[in-house]
Amino acid sequence: MSLPQSAICAEGGAFGLFVTALMKDGGEETVRRAAAALPALTEQLAAELDEPSLVSSIAFGAQVWPRLFTSPAPKGLVPFTALESGGRKAPSTPADIFLHIHANRPDAPFQLGRRMMALLGDAVTLVEDIQAFRNHQSRDLTGFVDGTENPQGDERAEVALTEDGGSFVSIQRWEHDLTKWEALSLAHQEAAVGRTKADDEEMDDEVKPASAHIARVVIEEDGEELAILRHSLPYGDMRRCGLYFVAYCASPAPFRKMLKSMVEGDGHGHADALMNYTKAITGASFFAPSAMFLKTLINS
Repeated sequence: MSLPQSAICAEGGAFGLFVTALMKDGGEETVRRAAAALPALTEQLAAELDEPSLVSSIAFGAQVWPRLFTSPAPKGLVPFTALESGGRKAPSTPADIFLHIHANRPDAPFQLGRRMMALLGDAVTLVEDIQAFRNHQSRDLTGFVDGTENPQGDERAEVALTEDGGSFVSIQRWEHDLTKWEALSLAHQEAAVGRTKADDEEMDDEVKPASAHIARVVIEEDGEELAILRHSLPYGDMRRCGLYFVAYCASPAPFRKMLKSMVEGDGHGHADALMNYTKAITGASFFAPSAMFLKTLINS
């Protein structure tokens, strides 16, 4: 298997930067050169800053893949499909390129992000850049631990990577209504999530509501739970806050099934109760090719 880009299987850093951009007409060569430069640039800056945890990945959407590369688009790479049901929405928003950087210091992702945007220059239009952070005890801003079931060790690569070292990427920026959420009792919060808040213990099946977030996203097929590798982090300022959700996977199917279960429910009126207190603002899908693939772009 080709080596993946460094951000994908690495343990999540304490600070992250998530950047989405649109590629302009005629920007193909500049984008290819910037993407090819990213692995070496990441290593160079990690050495300069003495920050070995600095890692990165860059991914591309279905609409720009054939404009950028001569190789066929990975099977399954399609534009993000919006979902809506009962007032719950998972929108599809424009994005051709996704840049993901994380490290254990906030300055390192910022500096690498600036250097990459300088390389991309006028070839792209910035859509959004979100600086994010790991909250106390890896908790979302709702107060619940985020990513409890995330794969660990060698399983991270097994879940995230295709045979050629690439990975399908799905992103959503969720914005929380913390005022509404914090007005709930502890019992109502735990029922919406499906876990205890203090100890992060999953509720027993006989007491866990079918509308609990955990009940909606834990899906079994052939006796195995569907898995994704999450690199989600909280973000926020005094005006807005939430969770920047990132899922890497060897196939786009598990994430889509989870999202469909959240938004559309189980056919018996049980959709994700957590969506009463948070809403998806963005949604996009990409493919992050291997580090070796990026190196081949240098002479293309």
